[in-house]
Order: sequence, then C-alpha cells, then structure tokens
Amino acid sequence: MIKGTRRSITAIGATLALGIGSAVWAATSASAASAPIPECTTGNLAVSVSPDRGTGAAGSIYYPLDFTNISNHTCYLVGWPGVSATNVNGQQLGSAAVRDTSAPRQIVNLPHGGTAHAVLRYEDVQIDSSAGCKQTAAAFLKVYPPDQTSARRAFFSLPVCTVPGRVYLRIWRIQPGI
Repeated sequence: MIKGTRRSITAIGATLALGIGSAVWAATSASAASAPIPECTTGNLAVSVSPDRGTGAAGSIYYPLDFTNISNHTCYLVGWPGVSATNVNGQQLGSAAVRDTSAPRQIVNLPHGGTAHAVLRYEDVQIDSSAGCKQTAAAFLKVYPPDQTSARRAFFSLPVCTVPGRVYLRIWRIQPGI
C-alpha cells in the first residue's frame, strides 16, 4: 500500500510540476508576445539623404530623409524630425527646418534593417536673391529623430542661407518606406 501511495504522490507531483511549468511558459510567452514596441532612439538609427533621389518643382527640391533601424529589434517612429544644415564643424547655418503639419502624424514600426523617411524640402537659395540671403555651403544636416535630444549627421553639400529667420528647409512627418 505504501508503494501505491508513493506512486500516486509521485504522479500527482509530476502532474503539478508539469502544470506549473506549462503555466509559467504560457505566461512568459504571452508577456513576450504582448511586449510593447519601444520608440526608436538616435542610437537605433542611421540617417541619410540621397541627392540622386531628389525631385524638383519651381525652385524647390524634395529629398527623402531616410531613417534606417540599425538595432537588433523592432522600434517605432512617430512625428517630425528636427533638421538643420551645418558646416563641417557642426555650426548651424541659418534657420532650422520648419515642420509641415498638413498631414497628421502616424506611427511607423521599423523592423531591424527597415527604413522610413520624411520628405525634406530644400528651397534653392541661389534662385532667390531678393531675400538678401547670405549664401554659404553646408556640409551636413543635423537630424534629431522625433522625441530625441541627440542628433545624427547626414551629408548635405548644398548652398544654404545664413540670414536668421529666412526659411529654406521644410520637413514633413515620418512615413513608411523609402
């Protein structure tokens, strides 16, 4: 009888252990599956602008400003980046880009290696001489991803206007794709 009781206790213990283990596994899997996607940080992203992908219209050129996820996890972007042109030493040249808020912000999930973009409008300052623009050559764009306080640099070798208040850059919200 003791042998039978031991077997019953062992069987019950094994069943409980298996049941508890399954419950722990299910809870862990459920929490991992429902873990929120974090916002992309500056360190998660590479930023670039491709001059060959620009399209022009009436003295303006529109460039896709690309944000590529270089982290090992999915993250999201939402809103508008902060953008300004700088010289080779990082000094800001003229005014920062003005946000175009004609379209509402949207959340864009970026998997590892995925790219999103924001359209950057550059007004050709060589055409507009009436604004008293003091031209100089920019070397980079200083780009703050949305909600971030540190920036990345992207090559941007074009003439810019150094007169304060003269807007020559406009930025649209983050969008999916390139």
